[in-house]
Amino acid sequence: MDDLDKEARLLGKLATIRQGFLQRTRGELPLLFELLGRIQAGDSTGLVQLQTFAHRIHGSGATFDFAAISESAGQIENLLGVLVGAPVAAVVDPHDLGRLMESGRRLALEIGAATTQGSAVDR
Repeated sequence: MDDLDKEARLLGKLATIRQGFLQRTRGELPLLFELLGRIQAGDSTGLVQLQTFAHRIHGSGATFDFAAISESAGQIENLLGVLVGAPVAAVVDPHDLGRLMESGRRLALEIGAATTQGSAVDR
């Protein structure tokens, strides 16, 4: 097997892994919306779980060259970094909550767009 064949196989495997990331992350969108809904309703118990979720997507999105997904997840992660450090009794500021909800919607849209683009390329 020559170098071009090896490179082609490697690129094929990478494309499969990238698609797997998109499919898995799209499948986790209900969790994103559940956590955002709980936070919006005043339940702060989902803050750390959402921060972990956003951190994973932020890093993996960057690794697999999904810049918009990574950026949106990074915004959520950064917002939550401040909120998670706040006293437990503190209420999430409405402005921060609005930014968090908007970042969550943007992340969902970016994941959907990337998934749709990937499907179109595969055809």
